[in-house]
Amino acid sequence: MSQQTLTAPPMNPSSAGPPPDKPWAIQSLPPFPAVALQLMSVLDDEDVPMKKVVDLLRVDPALSAEILRVSNSAYYGLSRQIDSVSHAVVVLGTQTVKRLAMTAALGKFAKKFMHNEGLRTCWDHSIACAMIAEKIAELVPAARDRCYTAGLLHDVGRLALLACHPNEYGGMLAVARENDFDELECERQLFDADHCNTGAYLAHQWQLPEDIAAAIAYHHDPSPVDGSTLAVTCAASLAADHLGYAVIEREGRPDLAASLAAAPVPDLDKAIEEFDGFDERIQQAIASISPR
Repeated sequence: MSQQTLTAPPMNPSSAGPPPDKPWAIQSLPPFPAVALQLMSVLDDEDVPMKKVVDLLRVDPALSAEILRVSNSAYYGLSRQIDSVSHAVVVLGTQTVKRLAMTAALGKFAKKFMHNEGLRTCWDHSIACAMIAEKIAELVPAARDRCYTAGLLHDVGRLALLACHPNEYGGMLAVARENDFDELECERQLFDADHCNTGAYLAHQWQLPEDIAAAIAYHHDPSPVDGSTLAVTCAASLAADHLGYAVIEREGRPDLAASLAAAPVPDLDKAIEEFDGFDERIQQAIASISPR
């Protein structure tokens, strides 16, 4: 296998040069649901017509069915059954349904390895990071939906490698955990690409927004402390690790205060109080949102 060098996604895909080569390790990856990518275009639009979101979701019956399943789960605790996507939008709101659609779309990648406890930690980390990023966005403040999506997708390269090579990636994780190896270097040795530049390739192909693409490509790099989507995502990933959702446990990780300071949140004491008991909510969400 030849060593492959991938670049981060260009900041403006429409004026970009040649795209990075596709990593051989994800040649068999199924396409990301087109509906979810179209929803990206209205991610920050709180005034998007309800009908537009409903019409988009109706194009993908499987995605719609998954949204209904989660909408009717114990996580939302609704007193009456939701029986259509339009009903879900009315009851839960357009923004919540958009987040559910993105989560369900990503769940298609994870479905193949959800039965493996050692691999499921990768999915759990993504959900925890998304929820924490949304919470941090309330405190910074920043765009909640954007930060949730960036947190959700920041490890999409890892999930893609897992979807294509669950046994190989699982073995690599076991070795890295046992020997305290650098997971990115292990990925490069095994797949000629790590999950950051694999995710960067996917972000380029999907023409994701610039800030979300940056969160995918650079979440393992030193984070800017500037309230950006990247900073919030990095802080959320560190906080997820601290709360028990690390893919690989390591000594000396930042505590919750240090993690949140990377965003940065304006009032650390208040922020820490906001996260009291948040782990329980993450667990409830994982139980309800995870693909069956």
